[in-house]
Amino acid sequence: MITLRHGAAIAGAAALLLSLAACSAVATTASPAQKPTSTPVAAAPTPVAKPAVAPAQPAAPAVSPACAGNQPGVKHIIVSIGEQHLYACDGQSLLTDAPVTTGASAITNVNDATPIGTFHITNKIRNTVLAGRDVNGPWNDPVQYWMPFTTGGDGFHDASWQTFPLGSPLYTTQGSHGCVHLPLDVIATLFNWAPVGTLVTIES
Repeated sequence: MITLRHGAAIAGAAALLLSLAACSAVATTASPAQKPTSTPVAAAPTPVAKPAVAPAQPAAPAVSPACAGNQPGVKHIIVSIGEQHLYACDGQSLLTDAPVTTGASAITNVNDATPIGTFHITNKIRNTVLAGRDVNGPWNDPVQYWMPFTTGGDGFHDASWQTFPLGSPLYTTQGSHGCVHLPLDVIATLFNWAPVGTLVTIES
């Protein structure tokens, strides 16, 4: 005969079995673990060959408009009376340029205009005195550089006594006796650069 106490014990055991069965069911029915997936690795880029670069060539000397008609390798000094400017060309490249003062062409009782034409440097002298005389009186002008280009005594030189700017239109009445006045640094450059015989062109 099953007593009340035995019945309660049997019921408790049955409940414990159901509880264990439930835990087991939960454990065995859990979702299987996800398989690890490998992250794809990007392929290394294929090296691209760079095109070969040719070595840089030295730039050709720029052609100056003032020297464009000059022959290659020829040293040529060009003076524009209208511009009151000098251009020294080494071939078709410009060595230097500068404002100048040419002959006092507006003076009517003497011919002090700088002659127009083609000439050549006839001599080169350092530290001399340019002396002369005309109906307006004598002159004795000390210069550091003297480069005549005509037999009549016209040439390039510095002019420390000149009181108005080189390149000025005042040259027509206050200019030279026919020579071409230059800045001291420019005539020094020309003296060292231009040999006797260098081509000279005086343009109107």
